[in-house]
Amino acid sequence: MRCVNSVVLIVLVSLTACNLEGNSTQLEAAQAVVGTITEIPDFAAIKDIKTRKKAFFDFLRPIVISENAKVAKSRVRMLDIATILDNGEAVPPKDEQWLRQLADKYHIEMAALDDEQAWLLLKRRVDTIPFRLALAQAANESNWGTSRFAREGRNLFGEWCFTEGCGMVPQRRRTGMTHEVAVFSSVNESVASYLYHLNRVDIYMPLRVARHKDRTWGRKPTADSLAAGLSGYSERGKNYVEDIRKMIRVNYDLMAGKSPA
Repeated sequence: MRCVNSVVLIVLVSLTACNLEGNSTQLEAAQAVVGTITEIPDFAAIKDIKTRKKAFFDFLRPIVISENAKVAKSRVRMLDIATILDNGEAVPPKDEQWLRQLADKYHIEMAALDDEQAWLLLKRRVDTIPFRLALAQAANESNWGTSRFAREGRNLFGEWCFTEGCGMVPQRRRTGMTHEVAVFSSVNESVASYLYHLNRVDIYMPLRVARHKDRTWGRKPTADSLAAGLSGYSERGKNYVEDIRKMIRVNYDLMAGKSPA
């Protein structure tokens, strides 16, 4: 009898986790989409540090939420298709075409619609990033929006590109290195590229695995927990992770839009 109860409990937990994930994802997808932002304010002109921080977070937060909403919208549709398959129903051709295009975008080979490995990767990769994590990294990488790459290239996350002429050549680029710092047409594009970067590049798989585990068990992924998967973002490794976590802790309320004390 105890075994039967254990099985029932596992099923109930799994169902609850799926429902919580669906509700959470749908709420994220429902967020408003903001317009294209091509100019970055002169944050260096704001002398009070807390006021400058709040201005930076207030500027970037709605853009991060907006770009996350686009990812969440794709995730909702993807999970709806998964439900159709789980129910043994035929997937409409339009949805199948969309799903395969989504898999291609995230560099996932989908041999068949019921390819379990492909679905595992899709559920790991097509997902949002906690806004506080994005804000912390943007602040760190762009020196609170004052770096040359932020001001001139609208690149808030220090993202590199590797085709000659694709961006801006760093003044202190090491001998033998060929990378450039990417230039974006808008801040929105920079944020979207950052989200895609974390969701696709192999070195951030630990972040995606941790996030998927949280989703599976009905937990909301947090900025602090997912920061552990960012050791590959910087040559500083674990020290970089600790810097990001500290920034999140110190600025937790400011990141949510609360006024400085």
